[in-house]
Amino acid sequence: MTKKQLWIGIGILTLILGGYFAYRWWKAPARSTWMLIPSDALLVLESSTLQDTLSKQAQLNEMALQTTPIFQEAARSIEKFVWSPLDTASALQFLRDKPVWYSLHPTSKDRLGFIFYIPIGSLQDQPFVNRILNPDADRFRVLSHPYEDTKIHELLTVRNESLGSFIVLDDYLVGSPSTILMESVVRRMKQPFTETPLQRADVSLIRPGNLAGIYVRSSVLSAILSPHEASTDYQSKYIKALLPTELLTRFRQSPSRSHLIGLSTDDIGAKTALANLFDRQTPFRINCGNLIPDQTTTFFHFSLSDGPRFGKALTAFINSEDEPDTREGRRKLRPLLQNEENGIYKYVGTEIALLRLDAPSADRRLVMLIHSPNVDRLWDRYQLAALLASGTDHVSNTKPFLQYRISSIEAPDLPAFLFGGLFRGFEQNWLAQVGDYLVIANGQGVLQEYLQSVDQRTVWSESYRQRDLLTQTLRPANFTAYTRFTRAGESVTANWPQSWQQLLNHDETALDNVENLVYQSTYGRERIYSSLILGHTTRRASEAVLNRVFLQRKLPLNAPLLSQPMVIGDFVGSSGVIWAVDNAQQFILITPEGEKHTLGTVNGPVVSPLVPVDFLNNGRLQYVFATPRSLYIADPVNGLAKLQSFPLPEGLEPATLMAPRRDQNRTLILLMAHHNGSVYGFDRQQKRFVRSFAVTGTEGAGVSAFHAPVRNQSLAVISVQKEGKLYYWNENGGSVPGFPVDLKAEVTGPAWLETGNPATITTLTRQGELTSISSEGQILERNQLFRPIRRGSFQLLPEVNQNGYLLLRTSDTEAAILDRKGHSLFEVRGLRPGQTTIRYHVLGSGVSLISVKSGNFTTLYDLAGHPVGDRPIPGNFPVELQFSPTRNKLFVYSTDNKAVQIWSVKLR
Repeated sequence: MTKKQLWIGIGILTLILGGYFAYRWWKAPARSTWMLIPSDALLVLESSTLQDTLSKQAQLNEMALQTTPIFQEAARSIEKFVWSPLDTASALQFLRDKPVWYSLHPTSKDRLGFIFYIPIGSLQDQPFVNRILNPDADRFRVLSHPYEDTKIHELLTVRNESLGSFIVLDDYLVGSPSTILMESVVRRMKQPFTETPLQRADVSLIRPGNLAGIYVRSSVLSAILSPHEASTDYQSKYIKALLPTELLTRFRQSPSRSHLIGLSTDDIGAKTALANLFDRQTPFRINCGNLIPDQTTTFFHFSLSDGPRFGKALTAFINSEDEPDTREGRRKLRPLLQNEENGIYKYVGTEIALLRLDAPSADRRLVMLIHSPNVDRLWDRYQLAALLASGTDHVSNTKPFLQYRISSIEAPDLPAFLFGGLFRGFEQNWLAQVGDYLVIANGQGVLQEYLQSVDQRTVWSESYRQRDLLTQTLRPANFTAYTRFTRAGESVTANWPQSWQQLLNHDETALDNVENLVYQSTYGRERIYSSLILGHTTRRASEAVLNRVFLQRKLPLNAPLLSQPMVIGDFVGSSGVIWAVDNAQQFILITPEGEKHTLGTVNGPVVSPLVPVDFLNNGRLQYVFATPRSLYIADPVNGLAKLQSFPLPEGLEPATLMAPRRDQNRTLILLMAHHNGSVYGFDRQQKRFVRSFAVTGTEGAGVSAFHAPVRNQSLAVISVQKEGKLYYWNENGGSVPGFPVDLKAEVTGPAWLETGNPATITTLTRQGELTSISSEGQILERNQLFRPIRRGSFQLLPEVNQNGYLLLRTSDTEAAILDRKGHSLFEVRGLRPGQTTIRYHVLGSGVSLISVKSGNFTTLYDLAGHPVGDRPIPGNFPVELQFSPTRNKLFVYSTDNKAVQIWSVKLR
């Protein structure tokens, strides 16, 4: 072989090898984004539309991906980095139609941060990358440092504000606000990659027609639902048991564009009990829309086609959740649960639902609905279950309320024994029958308010927006978990780990954009088919009307009023009335149509709050108010009201009138304070106020209010005298051992019993000493609050309906609102001496306001000190406030010289 032939052979071999490797390179799949994502990612998402601009019209009328929790935070992680060095047009061109990936990682014990991954495969991307690497030197600079043979860059402004760190690869621009996370990416690149079925190079989180895809690890779901391993929140544990172990959800827009819908199909894994629970259970849409009140905060719903089969499978499912106390209760019910011929499950129909109604405080107001083909038999079986669980032979009598009959059964936690830990919280059982449904509430007052809502048709089926949610957006499913986030958001996020709260629960958070948060799932033998729905059914406010005060209505009167009008029900929605007393002492009823009816006369201005109470036991709620001399009972009937009056004993303070609670039939149904600090109760049988909680001796003067909470199913009453004597009585009027306590200081405000475990009493002296006392009468702590106002005084500021309290520091012309620890929330100056009234209002749905009436104008503030409304509201008396969550409006009732004025403020 000649030398020439040798070189020709070597050349041919080189060409063959080069062609082979070129072919392999050409045919090799593109690098998967998963190869760059650090293994501690809590979630991963992908979207090609997240960086698109959004019109103001779309922000008002649509649920946009850019304003959705998680997605908003992901978008913000990239905004500064891309939009700062590039102009708007260049940034849009660079990001258009790119499937950008994001991953979320812990950066410290209580912080989370995003990494973004931008594909840069085309030649058109290179100029934009060069502009980021070499930005305008008059505005930005780039610093670089090597890390494991990879150069990490940091983009800064000329003022040294970091816009993010990044690395440039052949196929990706990877960046993050955190340099630590960029180092994690570099370490990940150096590690061998073992692909899983989800993490193959050809697997995308999005498909054609999807807006985004998101993958969530099971540990994240567990951490959010049960942040503490020792948690006794059994509802969270049950919800977690109904979820898949991990979620890969792809989002699309709903037909109404008011909601985003995420769909996923996940393996059921080892949850065989869950698969059996819904075995051969055909899912249906929610059919009880006419029984879901507007004030529903959350509900859980099971859709069934075979109630007895579902009940038979419950035993294995409940046992798998390891609740010894629930299993013990079920053991007592075994004869009823295992009887297939005549057991309770035989009469369970197609729906079981648990509703939690809105409450201004942290009270759990629960209502359970059970559909039945034979409600009478289900009622009988439920009563029998109560007898077996309680071991008694007593069933309480029924009584009428509206057109229903309600009954109380002594069997705490019976719904949990029958249907699992999701239905905990029924210390009491109040029953009614509504159509084909057995209704169970955890209090008499809860059931009465629920039945009023159903009777007045303030329910979802009557609201076209909620009706569309039920009939169009929500899908047929075996299980539905619904949360109205604008009402329950604070309580939901309070249980999240601190890192998730830092990420999502902050000012101007995307959580404010979500009203409805719904999870639905249908279960097969091997798969869980899930839907995640986020959106809003109330119309959003444009900037033109947001926080503007508008005069909604003006109702002229024939004479000026003596006191603030009293509003019953939803007057603006035409399902309520206004009661008022004019200067001729006539008691007037005003209808929504503007009609006025004189119902009688009273002997002075109304100086008490309006208190609803089941006074006459006639199947209706009555409303109680007081003048300086008399107590009045107004009984609504046929659209009007009948008045009864009772004289007040000398020395009672009508402004302190309250109903202790409405969930028990009590002899003492109303309470009122005496000027010496004693508390009187209205005896239903004697029909007069009697001294029920007496101070020792008659000397001394009481403060402006008292507190009467319920602790351990028993009424407690706390009163304090101005010279500092603190009294604590139990339900039968006896003084609790260790009381009264002499605080040895002047007190200007009431004391408050914190009904936790252990219980403590908090009060505040005039000089600003915040005092904590144990339930045994021992002073636990004294804390002197800051006093920047000379000659100022302190007091507790109870909420108008006893739903909590704040602290108040006042002088003649200034006031400071403080939180419970004494930290200043905001201050108000320029008040009129002797003409100022400050009130604290908790209106539900997360709306808490302070009203400051100074002179003839009232200004409203939120607890951050921001004015609510763009101008003060005129009125002769302190205003009455109502918040409508379905309209997202605050309604303010005030009085002109001869008119009742209704103002509205759009809050969200």
